[in-house]
Parts: sequence; C-alpha cells; structure tokens
Amino acid sequence: MNNILLFGLCVVVPVLVPLIIALLVVILVFVSFCMLNIHVPYFNHENNIALERNKIINKYKLNYDDYFNEYNSSKTYYIIRIKDKKKKIVYQVYNTQYKLVDSYSGSVAKKKDIIHTINNEYKVNVTDLTIGYENGDLVYFGKYQDDAHLYYFYYSLDEGKFVKYYRL
Repeated sequence: MNNILLFGLCVVVPVLVPLIIALLVVILVFVSFCMLNIHVPYFNHENNIALERNKIINKYKLNYDDYFNEYNSSKTYYIIRIKDKKKKIVYQVYNTQYKLVDSYSGSVAKKKDIIHTINNEYKVNVTDLTIGYENGDLVYFGKYQDDAHLYYFYYSLDEGKFVKYYRL
C-alpha cells in the first residue's frame, strides 16, 4: 500500500511543478503590470510636483513650511505655505509661469471644523481638505465620492464659510 501511495506521489509531483511555475509567472506578470502602469506614473507625477515646488522655492528663496499643492481648475495654480522673515505663516499662489498671483497671511479656519461641518451638513465622509484657488480667493477644497455621485466642497480659507458645492 505504501508503494502505491509513493508511486502516486511521484506521478503528481512532476505535474504540480509546471503548474506552480506557471502560477508564479502569472503573478510576476501581474505585479510587473501594476508596477509599470500604476506605481511608476504615480511616482513620476509626485516627482514632477516636487520639482515645481523646488523651482518656486529656489527662484524666490522661500522659507518653505511643509505645504505645497498643485490645484487644477480652469487654470493650474501652485499653492505654497511659507514663513516670512517675521516667522509669520503666509500662503502664496503661483501660476504655471511661477509668477506670484496672490498671497494671504491672515488667520486660517481650522480644517477639522470644516470637515466636521461638511460631514454633518451633507451626510458624507470627507476625510481631508486641500487648499485651492477659486475666483481670486484661497479656499479649502474637499471631495467625496459614493456609488451615485461625486461631491466637491469649497469653503473660504480665512473664515471657513461656505463658498460653493457641486454634486455630479
């Protein structure tokens, strides 16, 4: 009886080895596809944004304060947070030619308060806001997507007041 089991095992092992190798090749192809088509473009995009940020910082010799956002609307703007010579926080807006478009150094509404307001008012789950530039004003910009709609929320950066909202 042991001989039959051993003989059966000897027949099964040579069949399993090519199947296992084929499965590993399929997994390798899938992982390579994901790396080349998802991770690499994402990495390149993030790297390009960092290059844009560094061009602005170096051109104007800014004291960067760890916030930079590329905001795409009807035009593209770069929003950067810096500290001026008096160590005061300043938000600056640059266009794609690296020209200063706007600057704001006043008080800023708390991000968590605006997120709380959006989530309670619209019964959604916005988890983060970025800073954008709409109609000549700095705004908090948030978005949320459910199965049926895509939501965009805009609140003023200074007072946290409602500006506009879209549901697509």
